[in-house]
Amino acid sequence: MLVESLRLLNFKKFSDKTFEFNEDINIFVGDNNAGKSTILEALEIVLNFQYRGRSFNKEFSPDLFSKEAVYSYLASPMKPEDLPVLVIEAYMKGVPEYRGSNNSRFQDTQGVQVKASFDTDFIDAYQKYLDSGAPITSIPVEFYKLEWMDFSWNVIKPFTKKFRALYIDPTRIHPSSGKNQYISNVLNTALNKEEEYRLNLNYRETLQSFNNTDEVRGVNNDLDSDNKITDKKLTIASNTMPVGALQNALQLEVDAVPFHMVGKGEQSKVQIKLALHNKSKDIDLLMMEEPENHLSHIELSRLVHNIEEQREGKQLFITTHSSYVLNKLSIDKICLLNDSYTRLHLLDKDVVKTLKRLPGYDTLRVALAKKVILVEGPSDELVLKKLYITENNGRLPEQDGIDIIVVRGVGFKTFIEIGKEIGTAINVLRDNDGDYNKNIIPVKQEYDEYKNIKLVSSQDNNDFSLEPSMISANSASEKELLGFAKIVLSTQTYNLLNSENTFEEKINFLVNWFKSVDGDGKGKKKVDSAIKLFETSKPFKYPLFLQEVFNFG
Repeated sequence: MLVESLRLLNFKKFSDKTFEFNEDINIFVGDNNAGKSTILEALEIVLNFQYRGRSFNKEFSPDLFSKEAVYSYLASPMKPEDLPVLVIEAYMKGVPEYRGSNNSRFQDTQGVQVKASFDTDFIDAYQKYLDSGAPITSIPVEFYKLEWMDFSWNVIKPFTKKFRALYIDPTRIHPSSGKNQYISNVLNTALNKEEEYRLNLNYRETLQSFNNTDEVRGVNNDLDSDNKITDKKLTIASNTMPVGALQNALQLEVDAVPFHMVGKGEQSKVQIKLALHNKSKDIDLLMMEEPENHLSHIELSRLVHNIEEQREGKQLFITTHSSYVLNKLSIDKICLLNDSYTRLHLLDKDVVKTLKRLPGYDTLRVALAKKVILVEGPSDELVLKKLYITENNGRLPEQDGIDIIVVRGVGFKTFIEIGKEIGTAINVLRDNDGDYNKNIIPVKQEYDEYKNIKLVSSQDNNDFSLEPSMISANSASEKELLGFAKIVLSTQTYNLLNSENTFEEKINFLVNWFKSVDGDGKGKKKVDSAIKLFETSKPFKYPLFLQEVFNFG
Protein backbone atom coordinates (compact mmCIF):
# COMPACT_ATOMS: atom_id res chain seq x y z
CA MET A 1 0.00 0.00 0.00
CA LEU A 2 1.17 3.50 -0.84
CA VAL A 3 -0.36 6.89 -0.07
CA GLU A 4 -0.07 8.96 -3.24
CA SER A 5 -1.70 12.13 -1.95
CA LEU A 6 -3.57 13.63 0.99
CA ARG A 7 -6.42 16.11 0.82
CA LEU A 8 -7.43 18.22 3.83
CA LEU A 9 -10.65 20.21 4.02
CA ASN A 10 -11.11 22.55 7.01
CA PHE A 11 -8.47 20.70 9.03
CA LYS A 12 -6.40 22.91 11.33
CA LYS A 13 -4.49 25.49 9.25
CA PHE A 14 -5.52 24.02 5.90
CA SER A 15 -8.90 25.07 4.51
CA ASP A 16 -8.47 23.13 1.27
CA LYS A 17 -5.07 21.68 0.49
CA THR A 18 -3.78 18.66 -1.41
CA PHE A 19 -0.34 17.19 -0.81
CA GLU A 20 1.32 14.91 -3.36
CA PHE A 21 3.83 12.41 -1.99
CA ASN A 22 6.85 10.38 -3.06
CA GLU A 23 6.40 6.63 -3.11
CA ASP A 24 9.40 5.97 -0.87
CA ILE A 25 10.53 8.80 1.42
CA ASN A 26 8.83 12.10 2.27
CA ILE A 27 10.83 14.51 4.43
CA PHE A 28 8.71 17.41 5.69
CA VAL A 29 10.66 20.58 6.43
CA GLY A 30 9.52 24.11 7.11
CA ASP A 31 9.44 26.84 9.72
CA ASN A 32 7.71 26.33 13.04
CA ASN A 33 3.92 26.19 12.61
CA ALA A 34 4.29 25.59 8.87
CA GLY A 35 2.15 22.45 9.13
CA LYS A 36 4.68 19.59 9.16
CA SER A 37 3.21 17.83 12.19
CA THR A 38 -0.30 18.63 10.99
CA ILE A 39 0.26 16.47 7.89
CA LEU A 40 1.48 13.56 10.03
CA GLU A 41 -1.48 14.00 12.37
CA ALA A 42 -3.87 13.95 9.43
CA LEU A 43 -2.24 10.77 8.13
CA GLU A 44 -2.56 9.19 11.57
CA ILE A 45 -6.25 10.08 11.71
CA VAL A 46 -7.15 8.81 8.25
CA LEU A 47 -4.96 5.68 8.41
CA ASN A 48 -5.39 4.64 12.06
CA PHE A 49 -8.40 6.67 13.24
CA GLN A 50 -6.19 7.97 16.03
CA TYR A 51 -5.15 11.46 17.02
CA ARG A 52 -1.96 11.78 19.05
CA GLY A 53 -2.13 8.11 19.98
CA ARG A 54 -5.75 8.10 21.17
CA SER A 55 -9.01 7.21 19.48
CA PHE A 56 -10.14 10.01 17.19
CA ASN A 57 -13.65 9.70 18.60
CA LYS A 58 -12.34 10.73 22.01
CA GLU A 59 -10.06 13.49 20.75
CA PHE A 60 -12.38 15.19 18.22
CA SER A 61 -12.73 18.85 19.22
CA PRO A 62 -13.55 22.29 17.78
CA ASP A 63 -9.82 23.08 17.71
CA LEU A 64 -9.36 20.73 14.75
CA PHE A 65 -11.34 22.99 12.41
CA SER A 66 -9.54 25.64 10.37
CA LYS A 67 -9.90 29.24 11.49
CA GLU A 68 -11.58 30.11 8.20
CA ALA A 69 -14.22 27.43 8.77
CA VAL A 70 -14.88 28.69 12.30
CA TYR A 71 -15.10 32.36 11.25
CA SER A 72 -17.40 31.50 8.36
CA TYR A 73 -19.75 29.54 10.61
CA LEU A 74 -19.85 32.21 13.34
CA ALA A 75 -20.66 34.87 10.72
CA SER A 76 -23.47 32.76 9.19
CA PRO A 77 -27.13 32.29 10.25
CA MET A 78 -25.84 29.11 11.93
CA LYS A 79 -28.37 26.85 10.26
CA PRO A 80 -27.50 23.13 10.07
CA GLU A 81 -26.27 23.59 6.52
CA ASP A 82 -23.87 26.30 7.75
CA LEU A 83 -21.96 23.86 9.94
CA PRO A 84 -18.61 23.12 8.26
CA VAL A 85 -17.52 19.65 7.18
CA LEU A 86 -14.05 18.43 8.08
CA VAL A 87 -12.58 15.92 5.63
CA ILE A 88 -9.27 14.05 5.51
CA GLU A 89 -8.69 11.85 2.46
CA ALA A 90 -5.78 9.56 1.66
CA TYR A 91 -5.56 8.65 -2.04
CA MET A 92 -3.79 5.30 -2.32
CA LYS A 93 -2.69 2.50 -4.54
CA GLY A 94 -2.26 -1.15 -3.70
CA VAL A 95 -5.62 -1.49 -1.92
CA PRO A 96 -8.12 -2.41 -4.68
CA GLU A 97 -10.73 -3.30 -2.02
CA TYR A 98 -10.98 0.44 -1.25
CA ARG A 99 -11.70 1.55 -4.81
CA GLY A 100 -14.72 3.77 -5.39
CA SER A 101 -15.85 7.35 -5.88
CA ASN A 102 -16.76 8.19 -2.27
CA ASN A 103 -14.38 11.14 -2.09
CA SER A 104 -14.51 14.90 -2.44
CA ARG A 105 -13.24 14.70 -6.04
CA PHE A 106 -15.81 12.05 -7.03
CA GLN A 107 -12.94 10.17 -8.71
CA ASP A 108 -13.03 6.43 -9.20
CA THR A 109 -9.87 5.57 -7.30
CA GLN A 110 -8.51 3.83 -4.21
CA GLY A 111 -8.47 5.50 -0.84
CA VAL A 112 -9.75 6.15 2.66
CA GLN A 113 -11.71 9.05 4.09
CA VAL A 114 -12.43 10.44 7.55
CA LYS A 115 -15.38 12.79 7.57
CA ALA A 116 -16.77 14.89 10.41
CA SER A 117 -20.17 16.38 9.61
CA PHE A 118 -23.42 17.44 11.22
CA ASP A 119 -25.53 14.47 12.35
CA THR A 120 -29.08 15.01 11.12
CA ASP A 121 -30.36 12.88 14.00
CA PHE A 122 -29.61 15.92 16.16
CA ILE A 123 -31.47 18.46 14.06
CA ASP A 124 -34.16 19.09 16.73
CA ALA A 125 -31.60 19.16 19.53
CA TYR A 126 -29.45 21.60 17.57
CA GLN A 127 -32.44 23.89 16.92
CA LYS A 128 -33.30 23.91 20.63
CA TYR A 129 -29.71 24.79 21.38
CA LEU A 130 -29.91 27.76 19.02
CA ASP A 131 -33.29 28.84 20.42
CA SER A 132 -31.89 28.81 23.95
CA GLY A 133 -29.79 31.82 23.11
CA ALA A 134 -26.63 30.21 24.50
CA PRO A 135 -23.48 31.99 23.28
CA ILE A 136 -21.71 30.16 20.43
CA THR A 137 -18.00 30.84 20.09
CA SER A 138 -16.84 27.65 18.36
CA ILE A 139 -18.06 24.71 16.28
CA PRO A 140 -20.58 22.69 18.38
CA VAL A 141 -18.98 19.30 17.71
CA GLU A 142 -21.44 17.59 20.07
CA PHE A 143 -23.87 17.53 17.14
CA TYR A 144 -21.35 15.92 14.76
CA LYS A 145 -20.85 12.38 13.57
CA LEU A 146 -17.50 10.85 12.59
CA GLU A 147 -17.21 8.42 9.70
CA TRP A 148 -14.21 6.35 8.66
CA MET A 149 -14.85 4.85 5.25
CA ASP A 150 -13.11 3.66 2.14
CA PHE A 151 -13.86 5.13 -1.27
CA SER A 152 -16.37 2.36 -1.97
CA TRP A 153 -18.49 3.62 0.97
CA ASN A 154 -17.68 0.77 3.35
CA VAL A 155 -17.04 1.47 7.02
CA ILE A 156 -13.44 0.67 7.97
CA LYS A 157 -12.82 -1.44 11.07
CA PRO A 158 -9.38 -1.30 12.70
CA PHE A 159 -8.92 -5.07 12.84
CA THR A 160 -9.88 -5.70 9.23
CA LYS A 161 -8.26 -2.80 7.39
CA LYS A 162 -6.02 -3.72 4.47
CA PHE A 163 -2.87 -1.87 5.55
CA ARG A 164 -0.75 -1.16 8.61
CA ALA A 165 0.60 2.29 9.49
CA LEU A 166 2.74 3.14 12.49
CA TYR A 167 3.27 6.56 14.08
CA ILE A 168 6.53 7.01 16.00
CA ASP A 169 6.81 9.93 18.41
CA PRO A 170 8.65 9.34 21.70
CA THR A 171 7.39 12.64 23.13
CA ARG A 172 4.03 10.94 23.64
CA ILE A 173 5.41 8.51 26.19
CA HIS A 174 4.43 9.54 29.73
CA PRO A 175 5.38 7.63 32.88
CA SER A 176 1.71 6.89 33.55
CA SER A 177 -0.86 7.93 30.98
CA GLY A 178 1.21 7.18 27.88
CA LYS A 179 2.91 3.98 28.95
CA ASN A 180 0.08 1.51 28.35
CA GLN A 181 -0.72 2.91 24.93
CA TYR A 182 2.95 2.73 23.99
CA ILE A 183 3.31 -0.88 25.18
CA SER A 184 0.25 -1.72 23.09
CA ASN A 185 1.92 -0.18 20.03
CA VAL A 186 5.15 -2.08 20.70
CA LEU A 187 3.30 -5.38 21.02
CA ASN A 188 1.34 -4.73 17.86
CA THR A 189 4.56 -3.84 16.04
CA ALA A 190 6.98 -6.48 17.29
CA LEU A 191 4.75 -9.57 17.67
CA ASN A 192 2.80 -11.64 15.22
CA LYS A 193 -0.64 -12.90 16.23
CA GLU A 194 0.55 -16.33 17.33
CA GLU A 195 3.23 -14.81 19.56
CA GLU A 196 0.75 -12.37 21.05
CA TYR A 197 -1.76 -15.17 21.86
CA ARG A 198 0.96 -17.28 23.47
CA LEU A 199 2.15 -14.33 25.54
CA ASN A 200 -1.41 -13.61 26.75
CA LEU A 201 -2.06 -17.27 27.65
CA ASN A 202 1.25 -17.72 29.43
CA TYR A 203 0.81 -14.55 31.42
CA ARG A 204 -2.73 -15.57 32.43
CA GLU A 205 -1.49 -18.97 33.61
CA THR A 206 1.26 -17.27 35.58
CA LEU A 207 -1.32 -15.11 37.31
CA GLN A 208 -3.40 -18.16 38.11
CA SER A 209 -0.43 -19.85 39.76
CA PHE A 210 -0.34 -16.93 42.17
CA ASN A 211 -3.63 -18.24 43.62
CA ASN A 212 -1.97 -21.47 44.70
CA THR A 213 0.87 -19.98 46.72
CA ASP A 214 0.99 -20.63 50.47
CA GLU A 215 0.68 -16.90 51.19
CA VAL A 216 -2.56 -16.53 49.22
CA ARG A 217 -4.01 -19.71 50.71
CA GLY A 218 -3.23 -18.48 54.21
CA VAL A 219 -4.94 -15.16 53.53
CA ASN A 220 -7.99 -16.87 52.04
CA ASN A 221 -8.31 -19.27 54.97
CA ASP A 222 -8.58 -16.35 57.39
CA LEU A 223 -10.42 -13.86 55.14
CA ASP A 224 -13.96 -14.76 56.31
CA SER A 225 -13.44 -17.89 58.37
CA ASP A 226 -16.55 -17.32 60.51
CA ASN A 227 -18.76 -16.41 57.50
CA LYS A 228 -19.83 -13.10 59.01
CA ILE A 229 -19.43 -11.30 55.69
CA THR A 230 -21.14 -13.88 53.50
CA ASP A 231 -22.31 -17.44 53.87
CA LYS A 232 -20.35 -18.22 50.70
CA LYS A 233 -16.57 -18.71 50.48
CA LEU A 234 -14.80 -15.34 50.13
CA THR A 235 -11.29 -15.33 48.62
CA ILE A 236 -8.85 -13.09 46.80
CA ALA A 237 -7.49 -14.10 43.43
CA SER A 238 -5.46 -12.64 40.60
CA ASN A 239 -7.30 -10.98 37.75
CA THR A 240 -7.98 -13.40 34.90
CA MET A 241 -7.14 -10.53 32.53
CA PRO A 242 -9.37 -9.87 29.54
CA VAL A 243 -8.06 -10.38 26.01
CA GLY A 244 -5.99 -7.43 24.83
CA ALA A 245 -5.22 -6.10 28.34
CA LEU A 246 -1.68 -7.41 28.47
CA GLN A 247 -0.23 -3.94 27.97
CA ASN A 248 -1.74 -2.83 31.30
CA ALA A 249 0.44 -5.30 33.18
CA LEU A 250 3.71 -5.27 31.22
CA GLN A 251 6.45 -2.75 30.76
CA LEU A 252 9.36 -2.57 28.34
CA GLU A 253 12.82 -2.37 29.89
CA VAL A 254 16.24 -1.39 28.56
CA ASP A 255 19.08 -2.79 30.69
CA ALA A 256 16.49 -3.41 33.44
CA VAL A 257 15.37 0.25 33.36
CA PRO A 258 11.65 0.85 32.58
CA PHE A 259 11.40 2.14 29.03
CA HIS A 260 9.55 5.34 29.92
CA MET A 261 12.41 6.25 32.27
CA VAL A 262 15.32 5.79 29.84
CA GLY A 263 16.65 8.72 27.84
CA LYS A 264 14.55 10.21 25.09
CA GLY A 265 17.23 9.39 22.54
CA GLU A 266 17.17 5.71 23.48
CA GLN A 267 13.35 5.72 23.33
CA SER A 268 13.47 7.18 19.84
CA LYS A 269 16.05 4.65 18.63
CA VAL A 270 14.16 1.66 20.05
CA GLN A 271 10.82 2.73 18.57
CA ILE A 272 12.23 3.36 15.11
CA LYS A 273 14.28 0.18 15.04
CA LEU A 274 11.36 -1.94 16.26
CA ALA A 275 9.31 -0.63 13.36
CA LEU A 276 12.04 -0.98 10.76
CA HIS A 277 13.22 -4.43 11.81
CA ASN A 278 9.67 -5.74 12.00
CA LYS A 279 9.01 -8.25 9.20
CA SER A 280 6.14 -10.40 10.44
CA LYS A 281 3.56 -7.62 10.78
CA ASP A 282 4.21 -6.22 7.30
CA ILE A 283 3.90 -2.53 8.16
CA ASP A 284 3.22 -0.56 4.97
CA LEU A 285 3.88 2.95 6.19
CA LEU A 286 5.91 4.71 8.87
CA MET A 287 5.39 8.19 10.28
CA MET A 288 8.19 9.73 12.38
CA GLU A 289 8.47 12.99 14.29
CA GLU A 290 11.99 14.49 14.28
CA PRO A 291 14.21 11.42 14.85
CA GLU A 292 17.16 13.71 15.57
CA ASN A 293 15.70 14.84 18.92
CA HIS A 294 17.86 13.99 21.94
CA LEU A 295 20.53 12.26 19.82
CA SER A 296 24.21 13.07 19.54
CA HIS A 297 25.66 13.36 16.05
CA ILE A 298 27.17 9.87 16.26
CA GLU A 299 23.92 8.31 17.46
CA LEU A 300 21.97 10.19 14.79
CA SER A 301 24.40 8.92 12.16
CA ARG A 302 23.86 5.35 13.31
CA LEU A 303 20.09 5.76 13.40
CA VAL A 304 19.87 7.31 9.92
CA HIS A 305 22.07 4.52 8.57
CA ASN A 306 19.67 2.03 10.16
CA ILE A 307 16.70 3.77 8.54
CA GLU A 308 18.45 3.63 5.17
CA GLU A 309 19.35 -0.06 5.52
CA GLN A 310 16.18 -1.44 7.09
CA ARG A 311 13.32 0.55 5.55
CA GLU A 312 12.97 -2.11 2.82
CA GLY A 313 10.33 -0.50 0.67
CA LYS A 314 8.15 0.86 3.46
CA GLN A 315 6.83 4.31 2.69
CA LEU A 316 8.27 6.82 5.14
CA PHE A 317 6.88 10.18 6.27
CA ILE A 318 9.26 12.10 8.49
CA THR A 319 9.58 15.62 9.91
CA THR A 320 13.02 17.04 10.63
CA HIS A 321 15.00 20.16 11.43
CA SER A 322 18.28 18.39 10.65
CA SER A 323 20.21 18.95 7.43
CA TYR A 324 22.10 15.75 8.18
CA VAL A 325 18.90 13.70 8.17
CA LEU A 326 17.57 15.12 4.92
CA ASN A 327 20.96 14.96 3.16
CA LYS A 328 21.52 11.32 4.12
CA LEU A 329 17.97 10.16 3.39
CA SER A 330 18.19 12.11 0.11
CA ILE A 331 17.51 15.81 -0.28
CA ASP A 332 15.33 15.21 -3.35
CA LYS A 333 12.75 13.72 -0.96
CA ILE A 334 12.11 17.10 0.66
CA CYS A 335 8.49 18.19 0.97
CA LEU A 336 8.85 21.88 1.82
CA LEU A 337 6.08 23.73 3.63
CA ASN A 338 6.30 27.51 3.71
CA ASP A 339 3.96 29.80 1.83
CA SER A 340 3.28 26.88 -0.50
CA TYR A 341 4.02 23.15 -0.75
CA THR A 342 7.01 22.15 -2.88
CA ARG A 343 8.68 18.81 -3.52
CA LEU A 344 12.30 18.57 -4.66
CA HIS A 345 11.82 15.29 -6.53
CA LEU A 346 13.26 16.83 -9.73
CA LEU A 347 16.48 18.03 -8.09
CA ASP A 348 19.71 17.47 -10.03
CA LYS A 349 20.89 13.90 -9.34
CA ASP A 350 24.56 14.95 -9.06
CA VAL A 351 23.61 17.35 -6.25
CA VAL A 352 21.72 14.57 -4.49
CA LYS A 353 24.68 12.20 -4.81
CA THR A 354 27.10 14.82 -3.49
CA LEU A 355 25.05 15.60 -0.41
CA LYS A 356 24.48 11.93 0.41
CA ARG A 357 28.27 11.48 0.39
CA LEU A 358 28.92 14.74 2.27
CA PRO A 359 25.86 15.16 4.50
CA GLY A 360 27.28 17.79 6.84
CA TYR A 361 26.23 20.79 4.76
CA ASP A 362 23.46 23.01 6.07
CA THR A 363 21.17 22.72 3.07
CA LEU A 364 18.12 23.17 5.26
CA ARG A 365 19.00 26.85 5.59
CA VAL A 366 18.70 27.28 1.82
CA ALA A 367 15.39 25.43 1.84
CA LEU A 368 13.84 27.49 4.64
CA ALA A 369 15.16 31.00 3.99
CA LYS A 370 13.29 33.49 1.84
CA LYS A 371 16.50 35.32 0.87
CA VAL A 372 19.96 33.76 0.82
CA ILE A 373 23.44 35.19 0.24
CA LEU A 374 26.13 32.63 -0.58
CA VAL A 375 29.74 33.60 0.17
CA GLU A 376 33.07 31.81 -0.14
CA GLY A 377 34.37 32.22 3.41
CA PRO A 378 33.70 33.52 6.93
CA SER A 379 35.54 36.79 6.28
CA ASP A 380 33.03 37.61 3.51
CA GLU A 381 30.17 36.85 5.89
CA LEU A 382 31.53 39.13 8.61
CA VAL A 383 32.15 42.07 6.26
CA LEU A 384 28.65 41.76 4.75
CA LYS A 385 27.05 41.63 8.20
CA LYS A 386 29.01 44.71 9.24
CA LEU A 387 27.83 46.54 6.10
CA TYR A 388 24.21 45.62 6.78
CA ILE A 389 24.42 46.62 10.44
CA THR A 390 25.94 49.98 9.50
CA GLU A 391 23.23 50.80 6.98
CA ASN A 392 20.24 49.39 8.88
CA ASN A 393 20.47 50.93 12.34
CA GLY A 394 22.19 48.00 13.98
CA ARG A 395 19.95 45.28 12.60
CA LEU A 396 21.48 41.97 11.56
CA PRO A 397 20.52 40.58 8.12
CA GLU A 398 18.87 37.50 9.67
CA GLN A 399 16.50 39.79 11.58
CA ASP A 400 15.16 40.83 8.18
CA GLY A 401 14.99 37.32 6.75
CA ILE A 402 18.35 37.33 4.96
CA ASP A 403 20.55 34.30 5.62
CA ILE A 404 24.26 34.58 4.76
CA ILE A 405 25.70 31.10 4.23
CA VAL A 406 29.38 30.25 3.93
CA VAL A 407 29.76 27.70 1.14
CA ARG A 408 32.51 25.17 1.68
CA GLY A 409 33.66 22.12 -0.21
CA VAL A 410 30.55 21.36 -2.21
CA GLY A 411 30.73 24.66 -4.07
CA PHE A 412 28.04 27.16 -5.03
CA LYS A 413 26.36 24.91 -7.60
CA THR A 414 24.94 22.55 -4.99
CA PHE A 415 23.15 25.29 -3.09
CA ILE A 416 22.07 27.12 -6.24
CA GLU A 417 20.44 23.96 -7.60
CA ILE A 418 18.35 23.72 -4.44
CA GLY A 419 17.34 27.37 -4.81
CA LYS A 420 16.40 26.83 -8.45
CA GLU A 421 13.94 24.09 -7.51
CA ILE A 422 12.40 25.91 -4.54
CA GLY A 423 12.49 29.44 -5.95
CA THR A 424 14.52 30.86 -3.05
CA ALA A 425 16.03 34.26 -3.88
CA ILE A 426 19.78 33.64 -3.93
CA ASN A 427 22.49 36.27 -4.38
CA VAL A 428 26.01 34.87 -4.78
CA LEU A 429 29.12 36.87 -3.86
CA ARG A 430 31.98 35.47 -5.94
CA ASP A 431 35.65 36.35 -6.29
CA ASN A 432 36.64 37.04 -9.90
CA ASP A 433 40.09 35.46 -9.25
CA GLY A 434 41.73 38.02 -11.52
CA ASP A 435 39.64 37.46 -14.65
CA TYR A 436 36.04 38.70 -14.55
CA ASN A 437 35.27 37.82 -18.17
CA LYS A 438 36.51 34.25 -17.85
CA ASN A 439 35.39 33.37 -14.33
CA ILE A 440 32.16 35.34 -13.82
CA ILE A 441 30.48 36.13 -17.16
CA PRO A 442 29.88 32.48 -18.21
CA VAL A 443 28.44 31.61 -14.80
CA LYS A 444 26.10 34.62 -14.89
CA GLN A 445 24.89 33.53 -18.32
CA GLU A 446 24.25 30.00 -17.02
CA TYR A 447 21.69 31.36 -14.56
CA ASP A 448 20.22 34.13 -16.72
CA GLU A 449 16.85 32.38 -17.05
CA TYR A 450 16.48 32.09 -13.27
CA LYS A 451 15.33 35.46 -12.00
CA ASN A 452 15.84 34.37 -8.38
CA ILE A 453 19.58 33.71 -8.88
CA LYS A 454 22.08 36.59 -9.11
CA LEU A 455 25.90 36.61 -9.14
CA VAL A 456 27.75 39.61 -7.76
CA SER A 457 31.47 40.25 -8.21
CA SER A 458 33.93 43.06 -8.76
CA GLN A 459 34.48 43.76 -12.45
CA ASP A 460 37.97 45.06 -11.74
CA ASN A 461 40.47 42.23 -12.24
CA ASN A 462 42.82 43.85 -9.72
CA ASP A 463 40.16 43.26 -7.07
CA PHE A 464 40.46 39.50 -7.37
CA SER A 465 38.89 38.83 -3.97
CA LEU A 466 37.18 40.70 -1.14
CA GLU A 467 40.35 41.91 0.59
CA PRO A 468 41.92 43.77 -2.37
CA SER A 469 38.46 45.20 -3.08
CA MET A 470 38.30 46.56 0.46
CA ILE A 471 41.84 47.96 0.05
CA SER A 472 40.84 49.71 -3.20
CA ALA A 473 37.77 51.21 -1.51
CA ASN A 474 39.92 52.64 1.28
CA SER A 475 42.92 53.96 -0.67
CA ALA A 476 41.79 57.33 -1.96
CA SER A 477 44.74 58.70 -0.04
CA GLU A 478 47.66 57.37 1.98
CA LYS A 479 46.05 58.64 5.17
CA GLU A 480 42.84 56.73 4.39
CA LEU A 481 44.79 53.55 3.60
CA LEU A 482 46.75 53.73 6.84
CA GLY A 483 43.54 54.32 8.80
CA PHE A 484 42.04 51.16 7.28
CA ALA A 485 45.25 49.22 7.83
CA LYS A 486 45.34 50.22 11.50
CA ILE A 487 41.95 48.53 11.95
CA VAL A 488 42.77 45.22 10.23
CA LEU A 489 46.47 44.67 11.03
CA SER A 490 48.40 43.86 14.16
CA THR A 491 50.75 46.58 15.44
CA GLN A 492 53.79 44.67 14.20
CA THR A 493 52.39 44.21 10.67
CA TYR A 494 51.17 47.81 10.58
CA ASN A 495 54.69 49.04 11.36
CA LEU A 496 56.05 46.94 8.50
CA LEU A 497 53.47 48.45 6.18
CA ASN A 498 54.26 51.96 7.34
CA SER A 499 57.95 51.42 6.69
CA GLU A 500 57.27 51.09 2.95
CA ASN A 501 58.50 54.16 1.12
CA THR A 502 55.76 55.06 -1.36
CA PHE A 503 51.97 55.03 -1.33
CA GLU A 504 51.96 52.46 -4.16
CA GLU A 505 54.36 50.22 -2.24
CA LYS A 506 52.11 50.41 0.81
CA ILE A 507 49.13 49.32 -1.28
CA ASN A 508 51.10 46.44 -2.81
CA PHE A 509 52.32 45.36 0.64
CA LEU A 510 48.78 45.21 1.97
CA VAL A 511 47.41 43.36 -1.07
CA ASN A 512 50.21 40.79 -0.93
CA TRP A 513 49.75 40.37 2.82
CA PHE A 514 46.17 39.25 2.19
CA LYS A 515 46.98 37.19 -0.91
CA SER A 516 47.07 33.54 0.10
CA VAL A 517 47.61 30.10 -1.36
CA ASP A 518 46.57 26.78 0.11
CA GLY A 519 48.48 25.94 3.26
CA ASP A 520 50.17 29.30 3.91
CA GLY A 521 47.93 30.08 6.92
CA LYS A 522 46.69 33.42 5.58
CA GLY A 523 43.11 32.23 5.59
CA LYS A 524 43.10 32.64 9.37
CA LYS A 525 44.62 36.11 9.01
CA LYS A 526 41.77 37.08 6.71
CA VAL A 527 39.22 35.97 9.29
CA ASP A 528 41.07 37.78 12.10
CA SER A 529 41.05 40.98 10.06
CA ALA A 530 37.35 40.57 9.23
CA ILE A 531 36.58 40.15 12.94
CA LYS A 532 38.41 43.41 13.64
CA LEU A 533 36.34 45.15 10.95
CA PHE A 534 33.15 43.69 12.40
CA GLU A 535 33.97 44.86 15.91
CA THR A 536 35.43 48.32 15.17
CA SER A 537 33.57 51.56 15.69
CA LYS A 538 36.00 53.43 13.44
CA PRO A 539 34.76 54.44 9.97
CA PHE A 540 35.89 52.74 6.76
CA LYS A 541 34.51 52.34 3.24
CA TYR A 542 33.05 49.39 1.31
CA PRO A 543 33.43 48.62 -2.41
CA LEU A 544 30.30 49.67 -4.28
CA PHE A 545 29.53 46.21 -5.67
CA LEU A 546 28.93 44.90 -2.13
CA GLN A 547 25.78 47.04 -1.96
CA GLU A 548 24.36 44.96 -4.80
CA VAL A 549 24.63 41.79 -2.71
CA PHE A 550 21.67 42.92 -0.58
CA ASN A 551 19.54 43.95 -3.55
CA PHE A 552 17.09 41.09 -4.22
CA GLY A 553 14.99 43.00 -6.72
